[in-house]
Amino acid sequence: MVVHKGRSAHLVVVTRASRKELTWWIHQLDRADQTGLPLASRYSFPGASSESHLVRYSDAARELDQPIERSGGGAWAVIRGVFYYVIWTWAQWEIEKFSINVLEAKARDIGGIAFLDKAKELGCVITHTSAYVDNTTAEHIAERGRTSTAMLNALNIARLTDLRARGVHETNERVTSVDNDVADALSRNAELEALRFPRDCGLSCVRIPVTEVHRAWPALDEGEGC
Repeated sequence: MVVHKGRSAHLVVVTRASRKELTWWIHQLDRADQTGLPLASRYSFPGASSESHLVRYSDAARELDQPIERSGGGAWAVIRGVFYYVIWTWAQWEIEKFSINVLEAKARDIGGIAFLDKAKELGCVITHTSAYVDNTTAEHIAERGRTSTAMLNALNIARLTDLRARGVHETNERVTSVDNDVADALSRNAELEALRFPRDCGLSCVRIPVTEVHRAWPALDEGEGC
């Protein structure tokens, strides 16, 4: 490479490592319109009390040796002082086909869509959302990108696509299972036990129906496993 400076010219040696770095940047800048790592946007999140910041918790249960009612999903969020929640039972084929990691990611996303839709219905302008999960894998792929599991990757792409369409920034945080007890109770269909906590706090509790749209699984390319 020749760099001209005034009347003189200087030779700059472009090493193999430099070429690799430049090629990487060209590739990333060509994909700047896509949401994801490593050039994902970073913003300071507003406080948890801000109406523009939706904080939510979710959990999934997968108990192959127990009654089907013990294998489900649940999530909750408080919007404008009301405790909103979703609860459902996995189908037998879902708990046989998918790992707990996949079900945890799906539970998080079902809650996310349901609560973001409800907030919009209520006139809340949500710009940020924090999703608390007690599954390390579900948290890890959302924050760091692709894994070797096809369905987790497909769920992550669907999640990012939905968030981008809404103009919402999401962060995923790990919460210990003992601190996720309300969502855990919901995931095991212990609805009355789960609602005991918000009711003791004087909150009204509203259940949001889980629709087929919420429950739909993204399609995988032919030949990909789950």
